Amino acid sequence: MGPSGAGKSTLLNILAGYVTAGVKGMIKINNRPRDMKIFNKLSSYIMQEDIIQPRLSVREAMMFAARLKLGSEIGDTERQYVVDEVIKLLGLEKCYDTKSEYLSGGQRKRLVVALELVNNPPVIFLDEPTTGLDNVAIKQCMELLQKITRLGRTVICTVHQPPASLFQNFDQVYVIANGYCVYNGSPTQLVPLLANAGCPCPSTYTPADYIIEIVQSTPDTVSVLSNQIQNGKINMQEKKENKFSTAGMEIFEVYQDTARTAITNGRDLMFPLPFSGQLHILLVRMFLQMRRNHSALYIQFFHHFLSGLLVGGIYFGLGNDASQVIAMFKYVLSINVFFMYTYVMVPVLLFPLEVKLMKREYFNRWYSLKAYYIALTIATLPLLIVFGFMFLSIVYLLSNQPIELNRFLWFGAIGLAVGLCSQGLGYVIGSLFSITNGSVVGPSTLAPLLALACYGMGYRSAIEPFMKVLMGFSYLRYGVVGLTSNLFTDRHSMDCDEIYCHYRNPELMLKDMGMEGEDYKYQLLYILAFMVFFRITAYLTLKYRMTAELSNKIVYYATKIVKQNQ
Repeated sequence: MGPSGAGKSTLLNILAGYVTAGVKGMIKINNRPRDMKIFNKLSSYIMQEDIIQPRLSVREAMMFAARLKLGSEIGDTERQYVVDEVIKLLGLEKCYDTKSEYLSGGQRKRLVVALELVNNPPVIFLDEPTTGLDNVAIKQCMELLQKITRLGRTVICTVHQPPASLFQNFDQVYVIANGYCVYNGSPTQLVPLLANAGCPCPSTYTPADYIIEIVQSTPDTVSVLSNQIQNGKINMQEKKENKFSTAGMEIFEVYQDTARTAITNGRDLMFPLPFSGQLHILLVRMFLQMRRNHSALYIQFFHHFLSGLLVGGIYFGLGNDASQVIAMFKYVLSINVFFMYTYVMVPVLLFPLEVKLMKREYFNRWYSLKAYYIALTIATLPLLIVFGFMFLSIVYLLSNQPIELNRFLWFGAIGLAVGLCSQGLGYVIGSLFSITNGSVVGPSTLAPLLALACYGMGYRSAIEPFMKVLMGFSYLRYGVVGLTSNLFTDRHSMDCDEIYCHYRNPELMLKDMGMEGEDYKYQLLYILAFMVFFRITAYLTLKYRMTAELSNKIVYYATKIVKQNQ
């Protein structure tokens, strides 16, 4: 415990293994150097934000956690038994079938703890578990953690300022101020230490409130108390016998035997399930959540349907009119702009929430980042293909384009490829930036891409070499060229109701637009190449965003290089 900014979360991140770069010293467990692969298997870190998977009941969330964390060697019956016992231990029986979004603050905190208790980790780290709770909920939360410790587990948590009624219930207190330890030991020994340091605790104060107040109001007290306790090297632990209850521990014996076997046989200690098992469970969970997200499904359906009617209505019946060829070029631009903004901005606005949600599960080794990212990519494909194809069918038919199956299929493939490519770019932005920053970066990125896609139209082949290189970096350029070539290549003369139609021969239009000889099949390949690039980049940026360890290493080594050059 300690005041804000004292270093509580930093210390907890180091102890949990969340941060190792730039840290000096050694962490030992039972007098042995910590092996992170084994320690990650034996510990769980519950971060401050109690974000839970949406649109899942408590039962379903627990079962998905059990399937991911207990491995395939344990059957459904044993998993269900473990889940029931953990639910009973944490007092969540009344909300067994309640969706996570309808849980109270206290119930959400308990569910977050329950999800990590499924595999019976011997060590549990919690960052500010009482944040946002009222006094009654704080008391229930602390009693729950104390109950867990009586079952033989070690619970380490940061608390800003515990209520007086709960302070004496802690087994050990470690008080931090300005990065220094000012007390380490039993709660009952804090008052004698303060008296010996010349800071007697008034009878009107609780020891927890008093020590926080004096280290904030009188900075010199920090050095006095730190010297008194030798910066935490002296442990003023009250001598008493710890008698932990073994009641309920038998429900975890199946898992413990499996974990021992895995360690003994040298199996992968990172994840309980192989990649294929992780992918299957994550896909089942994602499809279930998508199916229950009715509002998002309705919004996407009507967005694509109404947009298709709008674009198709604007260019209604102009597909074979030689006097409206320029309008058809605008029609192609409209289709590209629709797929660009729709599938870039949705991940930009929603994906940062997914990143926060996944951070706890990923760090606690529920699954690998590759399994999650591939599952996410696969899970979004059906809706993109169905709704995107619906939009393309509407605009194609309403605009009276040639009724040729081959031409329509290539038209649809290019349009969907632009959507997939845009979605990949959206994931790149969404994994790097917050929602606020991403909503600015997204449109700022799309504007130059759209400008490059339109540049040089009407110049024929007289485009500067430098601009040709820049235009090659815009995947929208390939979308515009691909759709235009698809619609105007290998066509008969178009209808003309006027005296003279300059673009009666559609090949002339392609020549004036600088697209003569462009094959829409190659344009599709270029778009797919950009799509692969964006997907790989999104994965790498997601890995950077997900692991504070990686970002800390980059900052640490960058600082080290700067210092060496000075």
